[in-house]
Amino acid sequence: MSHRLAIALLLTLTNLVITMSLQATPLKDHLWKNRVIITFSASVKEPERLALQKQMEEKACAFTDRNLVHIDLLQGSEDFDEMSQQFAVSSSGFQVLLLGKDGGVKLKSSTASLEDIFSLIDTMPMRRGEMRDDQC
Repeated sequence: MSHRLAIALLLTLTNLVITMSLQATPLKDHLWKNRVIITFSASVKEPERLALQKQMEEKACAFTDRNLVHIDLLQGSEDFDEMSQQFAVSSSGFQVLLLGKDGGVKLKSSTASLEDIFSLIDTMPMRRGEMRDDQC
């Protein structure tokens, strides 16, 4: 088998596995429709969690323009356990993930602000086309 064919086959299989695993999680409804912010918190009182939630409230229109949804996971819940394992996230402290519409991880951080997330999204090719329809 040629080297290029082997790489193409590997990439196809990898994409299939990622898509299949996303379809088996709470994320399946968002694939190709929404970008997803997932927050993993050890406590409801995590300062980073509270700050990000406040930013989401203050910038609700910009949040909606970017087709974002937020999944807030707290340590000890079944979804937290499943998704922290799926995305190799620590079970202590705070972590935020940004998933693109394709389901791929675009950002993994313990300190990201909503402005950082917006800036990253605004560089994405799909987003550039969406900007002409922004409501904010």
